[in-house]
Amino acid sequence: MFFLLVTGLNAETNFQIDSKLFNDKNTIEANSDKLKIESKKGTATFSGNVEVKLKGLVLKAQEIIINYYTNETSKQDIKEVLAVKDVILLTGKDILKADKARYKLDDGTIALTGNISITQGEASFSGKSLIINLNTGEGTISGRVTAILGSGS
Repeated sequence: MFFLLVTGLNAETNFQIDSKLFNDKNTIEANSDKLKIESKKGTATFSGNVEVKLKGLVLKAQEIIINYYTNETSKQDIKEVLAVKDVILLTGKDILKADKARYKLDDGTIALTGNISITQGEASFSGKSLIINLNTGEGTISGRVTAILGSGS
């Protein structure tokens, strides 16, 4: 779960994102126009209208690169997920948009950069970057942040 606190406005928002998103033994469904696997590099690149579904979360982008390594038992573990171009992250009724998103499993952070847009009910936020620490539940938006809270009616 992620909480964003906007100081001075006393607004709080949260997103249901599990900190063990790609670590659990869950079914991941990925659809794309093309898939390129480079075993020696440890990458799987999905390109063209990519949609990844996992545990109630949907990640869409034009390209998603999954970096993985093979552990001592020959099992492949994901290190990082990078989504680029037209990135949309849907969780419940929440919508996050960005130019690029990088999820680093080792430190539990998601970094979204470029034209950040968050919509949650009647609240919306925008800025240049958003860093979410899934372990602590804290997030920071930076780069000329705009927050719109309430419906205005």
